[in-house]
Amino acid sequence: MPVNSSKKSKRWENPLIFTPATAADLDALMEIEGRSFPSPWSRQFFQAELEKPYATVLVARTPTPGNENILGYIVFWLLFDELHILNLAVCPSCRRRGIATRLLEEVLHQARAHGCRIAWLEVRSSNLPALSLYSSLGFRQIGVRKGYYHDTGEDALIFSCQL
Repeated sequence: MPVNSSKKSKRWENPLIFTPATAADLDALMEIEGRSFPSPWSRQFFQAELEKPYATVLVARTPTPGNENILGYIVFWLLFDELHILNLAVCPSCRRRGIATRLLEEVLHQARAHGCRIAWLEVRSSNLPALSLYSSLGFRQIGVRKGYYHDTGEDALIFSCQL
């Protein structure tokens, strides 16, 4: 979830709705993904997540009828009593407005309702905005995967949060 920290935007004040993504949303997801990460997920990877019974691709949309723009998404798994967050991105023009926070809060709420006791995620060590976001919601670093990201050799930081 890269963010240009030199830009300060005001909070997103319009209503958001959170819905599971469908195959019809793939083009919008791919657009955001491609503009968000140095090694974006493939369309096939998103499609596979849509088909897994334990996976959810949750999107944040504007609720304007006929114009339900996707502003961001989060991909997660609910496995037994664990939440695994795999991917999170917000449309570049909508960043630093609280959308990622609201997506994460929604997923944490769903995980608690599902009976999850712990949440896990991995994040690039250089992704300072994401590190700040996760820390602000109670996630704490518990480990490092050295050289995890094949494109840069960068480390992945492992975070967890008790729910």
